[in-house]
Amino acid sequence: MISAWGLALLAALAAGMATTTAVTIKWTVLATGPLGASTVEFVLAMMSGMFVGVLVYFAEGGTSGLVTGFWVAAVIMSASVFLVFIGFFREARLRANDGVGRSHRTAFLASVIVLVVANEFLMGWSFSLISGFLPTTLGPDGHRLFLVLTGAVTSAWFVFPMALEMVLSLAFFLDRFPAGMRRFLLVQPAIMVCSPPTVPGLPWLLGSTIAASGLMAVAVAWLLIALFRNEELAAPVTQYLLFLYASFGLMAAGLYVWIEFANAGLFAIALIAQMLVFLGAVTAPDRFGHGAEVRADPAPVGGRPERGRG
Repeated sequence: MISAWGLALLAALAAGMATTTAVTIKWTVLATGPLGASTVEFVLAMMSGMFVGVLVYFAEGGTSGLVTGFWVAAVIMSASVFLVFIGFFREARLRANDGVGRSHRTAFLASVIVLVVANEFLMGWSFSLISGFLPTTLGPDGHRLFLVLTGAVTSAWFVFPMALEMVLSLAFFLDRFPAGMRRFLLVQPAIMVCSPPTVPGLPWLLGSTIAASGLMAVAVAWLLIALFRNEELAAPVTQYLLFLYASFGLMAAGLYVWIEFANAGLFAIALIAQMLVFLGAVTAPDRFGHGAEVRADPAPVGGRPERGRG
């Protein structure tokens, strides 16, 4: 088992990774051209390469594993540089065409969300291996694979950095969301922290379960009050809330399955689902109807706003 100093170092690294990811999410929102978009993807791909290298080391072990892991990480990180070159040439082509081109915003946002989730998962897996909280082998015929994957997602190295990343991301763009939606966004990192499988022990199980249940109940009450007052909710906000409450339902079902059958698989899926709901919102705040006055005509990733539009 790793020492206290080792855990402190890993915690500092995890906080740094969460901060870096939050900054890349900020760049994602502000990106207005192919070069900016490719830079975001490049940073996230670089981070993935580092974590894959760690996993390769643990899979092979010894000096050979260290060398192989280093080279695998180096290849992935080097290959990710081509994303910047591609973005540069696409940017140059757009300028040559007077800034008119196809928009690839949806594909760009989808790639960022996938890379962010992958990075969080890989970091949770890597740091759990380093700290000794997960087995380093998958066992005969890979029978431990499910245990390892769910353990990585429900680990403190996944849950707590993700919650920090949520808070930091909201600090950048919370004011772009409608006032009625902000409370739901803010409650998501709190509910993420209150994950019973994350920390062993009865006190955490009871405390986190009560806290998570209370926060979900409050979120439900907010919606009921809004409906009672006939508050108007834009279609994207309504869609966000539907997905959010679906993820809450998955978490409740996953908690039951974990307590009753000692299986954290469904709860892990619920955590991923809540991440996807949050990232889908925070990477595109202007589509929720509040940021128009901040950024009246955002440029798509694949082009510029047409000239002459008022």
